[in-house]
Amino acid sequence: MEILEKLGHIYSGALTEVIATVTGIHLQVESMDSENELGDIIGAMCLVGKKNGILFVSAKKDDIRILCSRFIGIPVEEVLEKDIDDTICELVNMTAGSAKLRLGDTDYMFSLTQPFSIKGNDISIVTKAITHVIAGTLTDGKISVKFKAVYS
Repeated sequence: MEILEKLGHIYSGALTEVIATVTGIHLQVESMDSENELGDIIGAMCLVGKKNGILFVSAKKDDIRILCSRFIGIPVEEVLEKDIDDTICELVNMTAGSAKLRLGDTDYMFSLTQPFSIKGNDISIVTKAITHVIAGTLTDGKISVKFKAVYS
């Protein structure tokens, strides 16, 4: 299996597992496309190792609000802005942790760093010297969550 395909399986599997575990929502891979656009709110984490990179997890704010409601057990209408930020950061943190376990002793093993969120309109994230982009969209037909890992 080619390394990009393997990394795609690792990251999509990690994110699918995390969301199912914390929310009970079972998403499936809709597409694997390195050109996918990230959502309204983005959780990010720098991946520091032999190969450095950044992992992004994103979705529309309303989809994160639903995931947050299921994650912390409150009605959707009670989810606050800070809860949305915490949820997207926790999703990227847990996804990175799960992916790290799956990467084993490869050149793509990394140390976990502090997750952060990015919000706004018409966001453009540019990274230099990209060698690999692994990206995909997960959905259950109602909720969509995207991920993108870029390595240099």
